[in-house]
Amino acid sequence: MSVQLALTAALSGLRTTQQQAAMVSHNLANATTAGYVRRDLDLSAITTAGRGAPNGAGVRVDAVARKVDELLIRDARFETSRYSGQEARASALADYALVLGQPQDEKSVSSQLSKLQQAFSRLHDMPNDDAARNAVVSQATALAGGLNRAAEAAQTVQDDARGRLQTSVDVVNTSLQRISDLNGKIATLEARGGDAGDLRDQRDRLLDQVSQEIGIRTYSREDGQVVVMTRNGQTLLDHPLAPGESPLTLLGDEVMANGVALSANPDSEIQSGRIMGYVQTVKQDMPRAMAQLDELAAGLVQAFQGAEADPTQPGLFTDAGAAYGATAGLASRIAVNDAVRTESWRVQSGVQAAAPLQAGDQTQIETFQAVFTGTRSFAATDMPANATLGSYATAMVSAQQGYRTGAESEMNARKISADTLETARINRDGVNIDDEMQKLLLIEQSYGASAQVVQVAGRMIDILLQIKG
Repeated sequence: MSVQLALTAALSGLRTTQQQAAMVSHNLANATTAGYVRRDLDLSAITTAGRGAPNGAGVRVDAVARKVDELLIRDARFETSRYSGQEARASALADYALVLGQPQDEKSVSSQLSKLQQAFSRLHDMPNDDAARNAVVSQATALAGGLNRAAEAAQTVQDDARGRLQTSVDVVNTSLQRISDLNGKIATLEARGGDAGDLRDQRDRLLDQVSQEIGIRTYSREDGQVVVMTRNGQTLLDHPLAPGESPLTLLGDEVMANGVALSANPDSEIQSGRIMGYVQTVKQDMPRAMAQLDELAAGLVQAFQGAEADPTQPGLFTDAGAAYGATAGLASRIAVNDAVRTESWRVQSGVQAAAPLQAGDQTQIETFQAVFTGTRSFAATDMPANATLGSYATAMVSAQQGYRTGAESEMNARKISADTLETARINRDGVNIDDEMQKLLLIEQSYGASAQVVQVAGRMIDILLQIKG
């Protein structure tokens, strides 16, 4: 190897180690930056033709390498998306269950119904006691109020989920607009041979954000642009988006993409993400809860109406002051008959009675008591088809608590899976400070070796010049 070749090789080594040191410093500076992917330099040897085997002439940097595990990223996004969707749903169910209470809670509808039955039992023992009569009226009012509050809570949770659903759709559209813009920048920069690593990091963070809102699949084109689809194949981004263009829209309670109502079949079309959780809340969980409440309210209104002399006229419980009209929405309309509020003797003689019964007459009270022991038909989802009012109320409250605990258990399981995969992703693609510091030590040694070659070559040239002189 000539002195000139040795100097060339050493100088290329110095330039390369400088670039390596700068890259390691960049990695360390971004060690805590969310979504940052570790960079490395791809190196190759420079050779020159010589007698026999090629001669080594140094080292060069071919490219800045940003190596990621696409399969790991896909799995981590999917599990995170499933967790965020289950978290949204579990939170909504918990909000409603908090108002509804446990079966044994004083405030629960099932407990209020049981207390009304007990109040009628005490009235049966003391039919002429004003306090016992007033207790029945008071407990009936509390039961109707409990149903009203539960229905209001279900409606509030549903409305809140609708608002959050719109927010999630907006987040997806905003993120896709930014991804579309980054697609163009990445394609242009890489076509010129530039390093688009930081832009790719930004795009990956946005894709992570989108996947938390809705389950997605992605694939990259040769020019570096990424295509985004739902997990069932509905395209969300495959071309530059015009300003204001919205791949996702909300039409009423329907989430639309390409004219397809994704929320019509969310298990296959959406699958995961907060949008999935909110759609389940709006279209499944809260309508089911309200239907269960309405069935109980209808049972109360119809049963006590049927216990009167004229079963077509209002009884102890009314549909907003009138006789039973329709089951839908009845839990929010059910109310105690105003007649018993001012004349409590009617709970002993009959709400429709023209005059009080004789002192001690328990006939009508026994008819009212039969309401609690008789079996009725119910048509609500997940509820018994035939049951007493008390059994149905208990089953309803227990079912809602079961939905909540089931959703929370699945949420916790999804979180463990999501955290595990995200940790693996960070360990695989992120910055390990210890590893980077070790690289710096090796770079320092390499730099020192190249500098030593330059010094030796310099001394050799000095000696040759002295000899020649």
